Amino acid sequence: MASVVGLSARYANFLVHPLPVGAGVCWVCRGPVPPHYTVCYQCHTAEAALGNRTADAVVPISLALKREQFANELWRYKNTTGAQQDYFRMGLAAVLWRFLEAHEACVAASCGVSDFPIVTTVPSTSGRADHPLRTMVAETVGETRGRFRDLLSASPIAGLLGRAASAQRFTSSPLSREPVLLVDDTWTTGGHMQSAVAALKASGAGQVAAVVLGRHLNTSYGDTATLVDRARLRSFSWETCCVHRA
Repeated sequence: MASVVGLSARYANFLVHPLPVGAGVCWVCRGPVPPHYTVCYQCHTAEAALGNRTADAVVPISLALKREQFANELWRYKNTTGAQQDYFRMGLAAVLWRFLEAHEACVAASCGVSDFPIVTTVPSTSGRADHPLRTMVAETVGETRGRFRDLLSASPIAGLLGRAASAQRFTSSPLSREPVLLVDDTWTTGGHMQSAVAALKASGAGQVAAVVLGRHLNTSYGDTATLVDRARLRSFSWETCCVHRA
């Protein structure tokens, strides 16, 4: 059987580290922001809608650039069948496993906690009965399967809310101040992820870190190409700290 290192090795050829927060980089999602701004429009909108019930840390593993390999695989692992589907799902599971094995402690430290006793995923709002990310996190990834809990459910009106962050999008099982690691596959506007965080916190969660496989970006939009060019200056390394990078 292939190892986690073996299955994830090819991804180092095309994963792109998000830039550290700073000039031109959103302090929440690592997307582009105009000069003299610290937070992008979508993250500002989420904070306005949800108040203090947004994520304590947002950590994308890689940028997922439109029409490039990683964004393509994040689409194909959900929308292909048979051996091709298995190939992409095992590869992405290995990426998440290897990342958390190396960096989850740093993610926890950035939230001011020692660990995350509970792991959960953002549920589908499109009616998908068995989301492959849930299967990966609950059954495949060794770093998460022993801690996974099915906490979140889409509300009856979730499909009507578009991409906007909303406290009405999800509901959560009760919690008792436990820190939670929330995993999703793709962050585009962040509305679904932040809505899920809001539901967890409304139900009693402590600190919540949002780890996302790919921060989706379209390089033809605004200043995104400039941000991506800067990000590409650093080759991807599994050892590079995901939170505190020079």
